[in-house]
Amino acid sequence: MLQNIRMLLFDKKVLLGIGIGILISTLCIMLFSNNDMSKAEIEKKARTLGMKYASEMKVLE
Repeated sequence: MLQNIRMLLFDKKVLLGIGIGILISTLCIMLFSNNDMSKAEIEKKARTLGMKYASEMKVLE
């Protein structure tokens, strides 16, 4: 059982397929990710998700 898995992982066709898949996914991410957000938009989005600055939080001493 372990030898079958080992042989599958070291098969050149499997490794070639994994490599081609990684290249295609990287190209797709680079081409289709267009996130040109300003700093104000990023902060607004982060605040809707629950971000708080340390100066806004009260700490009991």
